[in-house]
Amino acid sequence: MKTVPSVTLSIVLALVFASAIFAVTSPVSVFRLHVHQSKTEGALLEIGAHQSGRASIQTVDSGLYIPRDMALLMSKLRLTPAQGIAVALGGILVLLVLAGVGFHTAAQSSRESEERFAKIFQSSPLAITITTQKEGRYVDVNDAFLHMLKYERKEIIGSSSLDLNVWVDPEDRTKMLQLKDSPANNALRTRMRTSRGEIRQVSVSAELMELDGMHCVLAITQDVTETQHLEDRFRQSHKMEALGRLAAGVAHDFNNLLCVTMGYSELSLQLVDPAHPLARNLMEIKMAAERAVSLTRRLLGFSRQQILFPRILDLNTVVDNLNQMLLRTIGEDIALVFKPEIGLGRIKADLGQIEQVLMNLIVNARDAMPKGGTIIIKTSNVQLEDGYIDSNFSVPPGRYVLLSVSDSGSGMDERISSRIFEPFFTTKAPGKGSGLGLSTVYGIVKQSEGHIWVYTEPGRGTTFKMYFPRREEGAEPAPEETPEVEPGGGAETILVVEDDESLCKMTVELLAGAGYKVLQAGNAETAVQIVKSANQSVDLLLTDVLLPDLNGVELSALLKTLQPGLRVLLVSGYTGDLIAQYKAMDPNVKLMEKPFTRRSLLATIYEVLHS
Repeated sequence: MKTVPSVTLSIVLALVFASAIFAVTSPVSVFRLHVHQSKTEGALLEIGAHQSGRASIQTVDSGLYIPRDMALLMSKLRLTPAQGIAVALGGILVLLVLAGVGFHTAAQSSRESEERFAKIFQSSPLAITITTQKEGRYVDVNDAFLHMLKYERKEIIGSSSLDLNVWVDPEDRTKMLQLKDSPANNALRTRMRTSRGEIRQVSVSAELMELDGMHCVLAITQDVTETQHLEDRFRQSHKMEALGRLAAGVAHDFNNLLCVTMGYSELSLQLVDPAHPLARNLMEIKMAAERAVSLTRRLLGFSRQQILFPRILDLNTVVDNLNQMLLRTIGEDIALVFKPEIGLGRIKADLGQIEQVLMNLIVNARDAMPKGGTIIIKTSNVQLEDGYIDSNFSVPPGRYVLLSVSDSGSGMDERISSRIFEPFFTTKAPGKGSGLGLSTVYGIVKQSEGHIWVYTEPGRGTTFKMYFPRREEGAEPAPEETPEVEPGGGAETILVVEDDESLCKMTVELLAGAGYKVLQAGNAETAVQIVKSANQSVDLLLTDVLLPDLNGVELSALLKTLQPGLRVLLVSGYTGDLIAQYKAMDPNVKLMEKPFTRRSLLATIYEVLHS
């Protein structure tokens, strides 16, 4: 007896279910079907009633198979063989119909799932790709990926990432495939190249998948170029702030030393005959100290701590007045072009500092064009909308006056341009530059509540753009220059408060030599005791802003409660919020910048005492 395999039997029953019902009433008792068990083997089956009257599924060689459960069921129900076959095939028919419904439902669910995936794949804002694992050929990509790398779909599909030169570093694809073995499966930060050659910073995560029996890689790519720029700007800002604090601290201490050097050199020059050889040496010491003063002012300019005297300015007028000096600076082989905007708004800044900004930028442009070229200075009114971001530079929304300086020079690469505002950074040969020119520009613009941005590429020149808040007030006239005269002395009482012992001693000698009665203190506590115990009133408080206990602003306010008529002259190497707060309370406060000369100190004291 041969046994028909169960799978083959199921196929047979599925094929004959339509004849099952007909078999009960049909005079034809046997149906013949040829069933293939394989590509080369088959069997001819007879389905119906056997010669003995028993229901059967019989092969042509009379081998007989009757399922045990079917025979038992037929016996208990007392069914004839024909009826048994009909009932069995009818039950199978019901099962097949139900299975067919299930298969249809599963197929429909599968199609819906595929449709949902396709919609998510195509509409995702993140770039998604499916590539072959071995060769990296693109099987499918979504629109976000095409937009990110500026490709058409026909250019991508079927090509590999290496063929298209997508990876800036081809080894990064191997690193991406290794992410699947990482416990955290972190994203890979790398760079990709667009069809136009632009480099984009991206973050890539990947998973392996199987598609139509083919091993593939599903990768999700996020363009983080703008985010990277913002992070770089944030780190650069923190670095500049740290350098600024360091520069301000160094400049403050250095200013005290320069004050002592310049003061004693001037006092010594008064005691030496101008024809004496020592007079020449003393003059050299004094001039060296004055050059050092310029250095500390640049440091303070970068740190945004220098003392400014802001007023309302018209940038067009500033550039016009400075034009002749700028032309002498650049030489005859460089053309200087000025493009002013009519009806330009006003800004509030220190005139001398804005002139220094222009001078430093013009010198920088000149040095970038050793064979000549063109420098363009341009002014304009701009209205920046909310969220304005230009590459790696951002400016709060508002009304601004734009001052730009462009040159046709050699330009800079990203490595250099990212550091140009750092103090002492320079690409010039040793002895050719201090590295403080552009850092000073940066500090002045920032201290004037402005924003500065640079655009440059190698071989395509450089453009500096400075945005200053626009003011509606009319420009203030420049102060009249008064001829220098030898300052007179006086007989008033001056209290000098300075924690630097050498500087305090030099200041006392200088004032005493001019006829003033001088009291001295090294801190605020001693100064308060002197005023309280003084037999006569103090006419002028000359105090440093930074003191060990109280600052000079707090000290002057305290002493004015003891002597309301006390006049105050604050002295500092740099300004800050304390000065701004004090000037807001008392606009008549006088501030003097360190380091000072004998002439400037005596002239300022005389002005404060007699104003």
